[in-house]
Amino acid sequence: MRSRLLIALLALAPFLAGCGIVKGHVTCEGRPVPGVQVSDGRQIVLTDAQGRYSMKTDKADSMVFITTPSGYIARMTDAVRPGFWQLLTKAPAAPEVHDFELVPQDQDRYSIIFITDCHFADDPSRDPLGRFKKTALPAICREYEAAAARGAVYSVNLGDFSHDRYWYDFDFNEADAERFLADCGYPAPVYSVTGNHDNDGAVAGLGERTDFVSAWNYRHTWGPACYSVNIGKDHWIFMDSVEYINDGEPDARHKNINGKRNYNCRFLDKDLDWLREDLKYVTPDTRVFFCCHVPLVNDASKSEVMQPGEIDKLDAIFKDFPKVYVFSGHTHKHINTDMGKYTRFKQYIFAATSGNMWQHPEGYQIIGSDSSNQSFNVMDCGEPDPAPRFVAVNGSPAMMRIYDINAVGDFYRNDSQCRIFHRLYPERSWYADPGFRNMIYVNYWGYAPGQEVEIFEDGKPLSVEKSSLDEPLYVITHVTPKLDDSSEPSKSNMKDRKTPHSFIAYATTADKPVIVRVSDASGKVLYEETMERPKPFDKNTH
Repeated sequence: MRSRLLIALLALAPFLAGCGIVKGHVTCEGRPVPGVQVSDGRQIVLTDAQGRYSMKTDKADSMVFITTPSGYIARMTDAVRPGFWQLLTKAPAAPEVHDFELVPQDQDRYSIIFITDCHFADDPSRDPLGRFKKTALPAICREYEAAAARGAVYSVNLGDFSHDRYWYDFDFNEADAERFLADCGYPAPVYSVTGNHDNDGAVAGLGERTDFVSAWNYRHTWGPACYSVNIGKDHWIFMDSVEYINDGEPDARHKNINGKRNYNCRFLDKDLDWLREDLKYVTPDTRVFFCCHVPLVNDASKSEVMQPGEIDKLDAIFKDFPKVYVFSGHTHKHINTDMGKYTRFKQYIFAATSGNMWQHPEGYQIIGSDSSNQSFNVMDCGEPDPAPRFVAVNGSPAMMRIYDINAVGDFYRNDSQCRIFHRLYPERSWYADPGFRNMIYVNYWGYAPGQEVEIFEDGKPLSVEKSSLDEPLYVITHVTPKLDDSSEPSKSNMKDRKTPHSFIAYATTADKPVIVRVSDASGKVLYEETMERPKPFDKNTH
């Protein structure tokens, strides 16, 4: 009932005219903190020498927030949320007072733990909450302890923290997901951005207001859609990259979903205006880190990327900044892209912390939709040119899986569900076919443009090419376990399960070992692994 009332009030907000004064103090240990940026999502003012701020605002974004200055963190509101924002709760013309308290923190060296696409839901069939606590959380806690020995540690959630499809099925929305994270012992303060699945699927039919109103639960949980934080000498920006549309025919399988949960991958003009204002307070020699859910560029897929022209808008806004680090999720794949002419941006796309939305059957290892190991990423910002480090939940240091397709073919041939798969989808890669004999298949999810993947047999290089074939482990983990003799072809399973970072070569024998070597553009060897053959293949293949 409360959520319905809030949605109704938000829908009426444009008709509640007026502006009011919002004011307050920013302090640390009882002392005023001058020069702190304070914003209502449109304008930015600074605190004076007494730590006071005041602004006249229409409260259109329903909150006030600060850009936490370097050397501080906002006092925590619970175990994972820094209190850098507060909701505006009175009528637009009514005055409000909102104070903020900072806590001093040594940020000379700090680390970031990135999580993304957690897709938390209280779904007993997939058990996302139990599986997260059993798999990802212990590994995150270990990495936190190691990073904390070096300095401060923060975490960034890159969106799709909850899953809109299941909000009403299991009475578990964004706020419930945040409470779960706070209660389960997550070790670091979290800064968050919204993803497409963090919106309320019950909100539809409001035109341009649908995006704002559907995000009410996210904003009441994590704060503003766009904001910034200063950490050490660096400036961190968090931007909403999803415009929730939610029109069309709803998914009748789920409660209270009133549209097809569709969306546009773009930045709203008002948010870009706010970004321009924010950057007025940042010098061009400052390191800038930019976080959003949807990748700016993705040369592996045109469907998992910002709309054309969006990166051009950012490129113009950041024209005075020579380098901007960009972090995103959304694709459920680990991808390094060629940024083309947008040379100021260095982008990292992370695979889902949920693997593939926790859809793996019980007893199967958790892998992403590109078959990368379930993971998160850690970045030591004490480095002069920091780069995130892939951390596999299973502890594997490799970012590679090598298949002996002879063994894959034997498995496909002898497994009853694989044979059903072949009957239903005869155009998909059927590795039992003799044409695949002696093939070596390499899934190297650390691949970046300019790197070279080589495969050697008896010290001689084999001819290597990029693969457009099915990723074998994904097929037997996410496709075939659902099949039985009564199965009919499904649209989702018709789609090839290839990855943007797989390579194939044909060996001359069935039993000689092969060496897989990865080198950078200068020829420096980055990684090398020997695969003994025959190498077994099953659901536990690493």
